[in-house]
Amino acid sequence: MRDCFVPLIDVGTALGYRAGSLNPSDGVALLIEGEGGARAALLVDAIQGQRQVVIKSLEANYRQVPGVAAATILGDGRVALILDIDTIVAVSRGADSLRSETRKAAAG
Repeated sequence: MRDCFVPLIDVGTALGYRAGSLNPSDGVALLIEGEGGARAALLVDAIQGQRQVVIKSLEANYRQVPGVAAATILGDGRVALILDIDTIVAVSRGADSLRSETRKAAAG
């Protein structure tokens, strides 16, 4: 991007839902900028659409989930998670997935 490289982060792999990385040509890359100004491209399976939603704190209603900032209930009753982009980018720079971070926190 503008003569700079940005890391490509497979969100499914970072969250521990996929063992191997998605082929970049099979997904959609979303360019993001974190709170600290760091840029990355998030690789996702697809974009489902855009909605206006009411965000509910997941921590206040359930517990803290690494990589997830909040949740919302869609019009059809399904729950959609709102990702914590800064955490996903930070964890992707390490070797562990967020699921292994969750297991470590629960065990210790």
